[in-house]
Amino acid sequence: MAATAWQLYNTSKRYIGNGTITLGAGSFKMALARTSSNASTFTLSTFGSITAQISATGGYVSGGKELVPATGQWTTGASATQMKFTYSTVGLTFTASGASLTNVRYAVITHGASAAVASARKLLCFCQLSSTQFTVTSPNTLTVLPAATGVFTLT
Repeated sequence: MAATAWQLYNTSKRYIGNGTITLGAGSFKMALARTSSNASTFTLSTFGSITAQISATGGYVSGGKELVPATGQWTTGASATQMKFTYSTVGLTFTASGASLTNVRYAVITHGASAAVASARKLLCFCQLSSTQFTVTSPNTLTVLPAATGVFTLT
């Protein structure tokens, strides 16, 4: 399965710029969505606008799984006046326990207060995990491991 690069939602750029989303701080979650989901629609802004999240079975919890605190780092780009920001996090494993995780195609990263209602969480980015949907049968695992260079880089 060849995953695509993580892609930022249009509104997440604004949220980063105005401080609504602070990269490297706060609560980040990763959720899984089906082929029929609109997760790849760049104009979405909150998790409540995502359709067709996978079913909350087999150990998957609606709204996704908490990511280990993400990190953000500013570095000098091609010239001393060009700065770039790299957002990174460790991989996350979803284990199908007692039932399969069915029709998986997208992973979505959201941001919000840890106790925030899932639908109110702000969308950050998404990744198409495969060109077609797939199923993780019990007791297998799905590990979503971002690239060593980070989830994304803003320049």
